[in-house]
Amino acid sequence: MKGHLFWIAVWVGLVFAGYLVTERMMMPPPVARSLADGRQEIVIPVSRDGHYHLDGAVNDVPLRLMIDTGASYVSVGAEFARAAGLPEGIPGYFSTANGTVEGRMVRNQTVKADVFELSGLSVAVMPAYGGEGLLGQNFLRHFEVSQAGGTLRLHMRPGGANRTGDATQ
Repeated sequence: MKGHLFWIAVWVGLVFAGYLVTERMMMPPPVARSLADGRQEIVIPVSRDGHYHLDGAVNDVPLRLMIDTGASYVSVGAEFARAAGLPEGIPGYFSTANGTVEGRMVRNQTVKADVFELSGLSVAVMPAYGGEGLLGQNFLRHFEVSQAGGTLRLHMRPGGANRTGDATQ
C-alpha cells in the first residue's frame, strides 16, 4: 500500500510541475519597442492569473516581478534579499493587503524591469514574503502606465531619460 501512495504522489507532483511549465510557456512574453519620440515602451499581456508579470532584477540578481500599482515600494522576500546580498536596511512596518507587517527598507538599490532600469531606489524586504517581487510605485511613478484590452503599457515619462531615482524613495 505504501508503494502505491508513493507513486500516486510522484504522478501528482509530475502533473503539477507540468502545469507550472505549461503555464509559463503559454504566457505571451512582454514586447519592448521604440516609440516615435525615441522612448522605449513595454507592452505586457495579462497573464492567466489576471496580473502583469515581467522578468527583472535587483542589483543584477534576476527576479520575476509582478506589477503592483497598490504597492508603495519595490518589494522582495527575505530569502531573495539574502541571495542578492542586500544590506540589512532600516527596520520598519508596512501596510499590506494582509495587514501590517514588519520588514526592512534597503536604500539606494538598482531595479530592472525588462528594458527599464532605475538606480537609487529603496527596496522593501518582507521576511515572510516569498516568490515574485512586487514592482511598486517608487519604480512605476517614473513611467506612464496605461491598461486596456488585456495589456498594460509602460513607457518612460517625457523628460525621464535620467534613469536615476531618488535614494529617499
